[in-house]
Amino acid sequence: MIHPRSAHAGRGPLLSLKGGRLACYLGLAAVTAALAQLVLGASLAVVTFALLAALFGLLGFAVLGAYNLGSWVGLLYALGNVLIALYAKTLLGQPLDSNLYSPLDSFLALATTSGALFAALLLVRRLGVGRPIFKPVRDPHFLAYFSWACFALGVLFWFLNSLFQDPEGSGFGGVALFRDLLFMAVIARTGALLEKSGNRRAFDGRLASIIAAAAFLGLIDNSKTLAALAVLSHFVTVLFYRRGLPLRSIIVLAAGVLLFGAVIAPMVHALRAMGQQKMSLSERIGFVESNFTALLDDPKQFDRFERLAAGQFAGGYYNYFGKSGTGQMLLGRYVSVQQVDPVIAVVNGSHPWGGDAIWPAFARLVPSFIYPNKPEYTEAYNTLVHYGLVDPEGGKFPTLPLAGQAYAGYGVSGLLTIPFITFLGVLLVMKKLGWQLHRNIYAIFFFCNFVVVYVGQGDFGQYAGAALRGFPAFAVVFWSIGKSYQIRLRRRDLRQAVLHPPKGLQAPGIQHGKHDL
Repeated sequence: MIHPRSAHAGRGPLLSLKGGRLACYLGLAAVTAALAQLVLGASLAVVTFALLAALFGLLGFAVLGAYNLGSWVGLLYALGNVLIALYAKTLLGQPLDSNLYSPLDSFLALATTSGALFAALLLVRRLGVGRPIFKPVRDPHFLAYFSWACFALGVLFWFLNSLFQDPEGSGFGGVALFRDLLFMAVIARTGALLEKSGNRRAFDGRLASIIAAAAFLGLIDNSKTLAALAVLSHFVTVLFYRRGLPLRSIIVLAAGVLLFGAVIAPMVHALRAMGQQKMSLSERIGFVESNFTALLDDPKQFDRFERLAAGQFAGGYYNYFGKSGTGQMLLGRYVSVQQVDPVIAVVNGSHPWGGDAIWPAFARLVPSFIYPNKPEYTEAYNTLVHYGLVDPEGGKFPTLPLAGQAYAGYGVSGLLTIPFITFLGVLLVMKKLGWQLHRNIYAIFFFCNFVVVYVGQGDFGQYAGAALRGFPAFAVVFWSIGKSYQIRLRRRDLRQAVLHPPKGLQAPGIQHGKHDL
């Protein structure tokens, strides 16, 4: 767990991260909440399956440790599927199995996939994959160069993607993932400062500019994730570099979380309801600026924004926290049982759909210029439309986590095979890239880019896309930036050698200050 200790390098007390203790405390909280759930009237079987699913995730985290990328996959999968649901429903005074169609089968499915993830973690831990591609970098000059290169590329790809996604644009989405290079710019700059100062300094004006720019671009994109990760990636880097967070960083982070939950998230959803995502780039910039300016001029307008934001969660095919939608805005991404449950219930009432619920994901990974007729919509959308859970004319990117998708495809046999194979493949790629997080900017990037965002709610296409396209694409970009830095150093050394040759190596007939004519 995080506990106080004296900072061996740096200023102020450091709250260090210990995987075993964190797992124990989360487990203790889960058991306490489970007992409260029984008092609230929740089914003993449902609570038992929820605890079993949580146990798999917490055991994986404790075994691999707090500084392993795979262990965080296990922990965040447990948090995003059962633990946060268990904590939140208890705090709200609601039974864990309330507002679900098939709670027993749903939590059993989550326990099954959690067990598959735990088994994959133990197997990958023992399998040899050779030397990792990316290792920790200690050179602050390289890290600073790497940061600015990623920032420039991130802004460029953000701009290109915005043009492509404009109402009059081509709709090409192949460069969207490279916007996340903005996070690497924050991570590398933070690492450079920590390396240069011996862990004493992790923030400066240039880093503040990078974070502010990345967060602003996220707001222009109407993306909570982009805006939040621009800030979170800095604190995550400090955590994994120093093996803990200074107390003042925790206070600032907590204040930021409150600000984000109370103001930024409702504003993003309100602007989405007002049509921001359908505007051109120039219109979006002016739209965001005018609405935030109006809010600063008249804070009473925030009530209207809150009503618009709440309306985004009305009328869906799930309402796990009740009809009021309480908790959906902040917790909806981390309570995947509510998206798994309706699918399991409708499949139980009919039959599994088969491979169409899963395998088209591979075709969608092929670039459109190679395969112009590849599937247009995600498997989640097609599956939910097939079972009549969403309107075909509604949003084209609904959520269907891996457990529900595997069940929709092949029922129980799908649950027993597809998640295990999926987790195994992704974890092997992570291990080969380098999954030790301590002072490793590359592993920290993959933590922010994929693990934080997709592990809890990810479907087969998102896992496969990360392992087969996203991770390799970023690896090529990072390798290319590293090579450009090496070329830059060689050219600099060559210029210095020509301008200031070492003694004894001057060209024949040339002496210092004299020319032999």
